Amino acid sequence: MGPSVWAWLFLCLLCAVLGAGVAWFGPALFPAKSSPAAPISAAPAPKAVAERVAPSPVPTVAAEPVEAPVAPAEEVARLDGRVTALETTQQAVSDAAAAALAVSTLAEAASQSRPFAEELAGLQRVLPSSSSLRALEPLARLGAPTRAGLAVQFGNLAGRAISAARNPGADADLFARIRYALSSIVSIRHVGSIKGSTPDAILARAQAQLDEGDVEAAVATLEALPDPAREVLAPWFAAANRRIEIDRQVGSVRADALAALSRLARSAP
Repeated sequence: MGPSVWAWLFLCLLCAVLGAGVAWFGPALFPAKSSPAAPISAAPAPKAVAERVAPSPVPTVAAEPVEAPVAPAEEVARLDGRVTALETTQQAVSDAAAAALAVSTLAEAASQSRPFAEELAGLQRVLPSSSSLRALEPLARLGAPTRAGLAVQFGNLAGRAISAARNPGADADLFARIRYALSSIVSIRHVGSIKGSTPDAILARAQAQLDEGDVEAAVATLEALPDPAREVLAPWFAAANRRIEIDRQVGSVRADALAALSRLARSAP
């Protein structure tokens, strides 16, 4: 081997010896420096973030009272009661409306001159019995002339009535009886004046009232006639009184039916 090889080997050996020496004697020749202790502070240690942040008070809200739920059975019973009451009211309103319609049919039939027993029977099936309905039973079998018909009938009888009113009686003298006999052949009635208390004025006043449809006023006016004239008008009086009574009783029945319907309509839910 040449001198260069030996020199290289020598350097390698020298490096190994130096490394071992440093490893062996290094801690003793180069001691480690100790770091200075941290100063001790007298201030208290800071609190944790959770402790330094105070929780804000939560406002309290008064709880509203909660109604206890209704038991299903009670709710069903309550609904059944309401349905029953509603059905009862509706049925009553329906019956009252049917009665009002039957009263209207009766009033239409009673206003004519024919009997109206059939219409009265139909009304009695939907209305409870009353004094007005019972009073109409005998009147419905006969009926009564219309108010216009009574005015015509009265005009036909007025001449005979005035002739009867002029009857001087059995104790009159001959001249009075002759005058009455002539007047019975040709009846002359003064119809121009309605004032006064003479039979002519009374009959004229009654005729004017009948022409206006006021049968009640005409009957009251004719009460002042002498008996002979009233006897002639007796059939007419009977028909007129039937018409007055029919209209009065029908009006009473109609008012009762409409009042019942109005009460039920106001009380309906």
